[in-house]
Amino acid sequence: MKTLILSTITASAISLCMVTSAHAVDCSRFEDRSAFFTSIGLTDSASFWDEVATECAASDWSSSDRKTVRDNIRTLTTENAYERPDRETVRDAAEAAGVEVRDARHGKRKKGSRSKRSD
Repeated sequence: MKTLILSTITASAISLCMVTSAHAVDCSRFEDRSAFFTSIGLTDSASFWDEVATECAASDWSSSDRKTVRDNIRTLTTENAYERPDRETVRDAAEAAGVEVRDARHGKRKKGSRSKRSD
């Protein structure tokens, strides 16, 4: 009986930890974004994401849900009159800086990029 109770408590604790960590916001991803924009010379974008990272850490966004974090970023975007650079600008800046840009779709194929089999 004790084993059953302990295993139930342990399973509940593990489930709670998994749910909590699944929604945690890692502020370092904003620092990474700032570093990327710095590396390709887009200083306005780098400064904005650096400010987002600072605010994330200062306001403990890691304990907030995703919607709240998105709302906080939107607020900072409005307050700073930040305009996200378009893909072509980022691609051109990265190419000029010799930095490889990863596909934003994270592994999804672009339309028409399927390999055709010749059977």
